[in-house]
Amino acid sequence: MPNGDDRMLDVGRLRLLREVALRGTIAGAARSLGLTSSAVSQQLSALEREAGTALVDRSPRGVALTGAGHALSTRAGELIDVLASARADLDRISGSVAGPVAIASVASAAATVVSDAVCELRQVHPGIAASVRAAEPARALELLLAGDVDLAVVDEYDYVPLALPDFVVARELCAEPLVVVAPVGTLGRRRPTLASLAGVDWVMPPDDAACGQAVRSACRAAGFEPRVRWETDDMLLLVRAVAAGHGLAVLPRRSIAEGAAPVETRPLREPRLERRLIAVARASALTRPVIGAVLDALAVAAR
Repeated sequence: MPNGDDRMLDVGRLRLLREVALRGTIAGAARSLGLTSSAVSQQLSALEREAGTALVDRSPRGVALTGAGHALSTRAGELIDVLASARADLDRISGSVAGPVAIASVASAAATVVSDAVCELRQVHPGIAASVRAAEPARALELLLAGDVDLAVVDEYDYVPLALPDFVVARELCAEPLVVVAPVGTLGRRRPTLASLAGVDWVMPPDDAACGQAVRSACRAAGFEPRVRWETDDMLLLVRAVAAGHGLAVLPRRSIAEGAAPVETRPLREPRLERRLIAVARASALTRPVIGAVLDALAVAAR
């Protein structure tokens, strides 16, 4: 009869425990896995029997992982990465460039770089089934951490550095300048400085958006607080507000929808503000040919 040290832990249940740790609730884990909360709870109980110790504390307010639960969840994450690396090895050996690839991307890149890359992949690698969801950088990285997406396309602005987790590998796709956006005919031929715009009304993304933070920080560094009249993270509404004369904006060039409204753009003479688009993948997935193909397509589309 096997002793206690020979007891095996079920990989599927370990994955489930990891989901509970990532989502914070049994219900959240159940939704992500397409199971019922009851089924998740039963599987957790089975895993606790296998482990020989309590892994979650259950209370009317929900569940919390015990010390053993946290330790096992961490190991489960490592195991999932090992399995993903093994899958990548098999894909590389077979040369397979096919299968589903989920991408989370900031909206302005999704509408341009990511869309162009997916169109190209459809022609060159029809076996790749790419799906895209729009998400701000913090949310995109959460989805990547949780395994809900394979790639994240995030942006980083001057004045707003982006903190990336240790487990990911980043590839810069491009750097683009931020430009002044104004109603047609108001800027003439000049390239304004940011300081020269101190007295105008502004249309801006909110302060909790990276672009909004970056432009406000740059204005303050130039010696003034921008007078924001319209604030929205909807780039279509933002450009239309500029066209209607509610204020000027400073935005990445790719975030301005072509033909959305009659506006003109000019580069800033000083300071030169940039946004960088960055593709991020888990290190364990990077060797998969299908992920490499998508990264290459994104890099070409970003040129």
